[in-house]
Amino acid sequence: MLKFFCTIGLIVLFALPGQAQLDGYKYIVVPKKFDGFKNENQFRTSTQIKHLFTQNGFTAIYDDQITPDLAEDPCKGLRVLLLDNSSLLATKVTLGLRDCNGVTVYESAEGRSKSKEYETAFRQAINEAFFSFTELGYAYKLSEAAEAKATESQEATPEPAEETVVTAVAAVPAVKETVQEPTQDGNAAGITTGAVAATGIAVGVQGEAGEEIWYAQPTENGYQLVDSTPRVRMKLLKTAQEDTFIATIDDAPMGMVYKKDGQWWHEFFKDGKTEVQPLKLKF
Repeated sequence: MLKFFCTIGLIVLFALPGQAQLDGYKYIVVPKKFDGFKNENQFRTSTQIKHLFTQNGFTAIYDDQITPDLAEDPCKGLRVLLLDNSSLLATKVTLGLRDCNGVTVYESAEGRSKSKEYETAFRQAINEAFFSFTELGYAYKLSEAAEAKATESQEATPEPAEETVVTAVAAVPAVKETVQEPTQDGNAAGITTGAVAATGIAVGVQGEAGEEIWYAQPTENGYQLVDSTPRVRMKLLKTAQEDTFIATIDDAPMGMVYKKDGQWWHEFFKDGKTEVQPLKLKF
């Protein structure tokens, strides 16, 4: 009985600091291919680990599906480490979480399995190792520093002047032509050059090309698109796919920007429908 209560005491003692450590992180990033493995999702390790974190209240995402806010601030997430300490007689694994500075902020107890079938052995060992996370009672909340920074940023951001919005829209000339681009459901959608995007940003008409040119300036995570003013019109965040970016406007997600048949397109969702606008970009 004494041994039982000592064990419970140790679990509580170590779980509470772990909870405090992890509550300040919004995302758990699960690699599609862990170090030391030859193939993606080998022995279904990535699938299982993402499922376990999600089931226990964490926001788990794969490393090729980074969200715009995490791309802007990688320190919002922790990357999962799968440490394989297996021997000839048993499969032994430990799960770790590493922050944006490469520091391991949490590490599970070791999970073991004596199964001779690899997929079964890793599943059992990972399940056992994950017990260290189930007792944490994780709930994401901003750290005091991050909360103060967010409040400071909101107070420092001026409200846009109504006159500025009216001027931007008024600067768009009459519609010149319509381009047919297939939508996701296979139907052709009319796309008008010189139209105003859903965000109120004008894709203006300029010169013989009939399109305003936006210039791409490299950033840490992709590009920012500026007009000739110069003014930042949109930011592009890199994805795993070439010539495909996550579009953000005022740091809010606004669909995708991609290149197709030599033409750049901005695709976004508006009023329950997929909208597609042509862009003329210079990199």
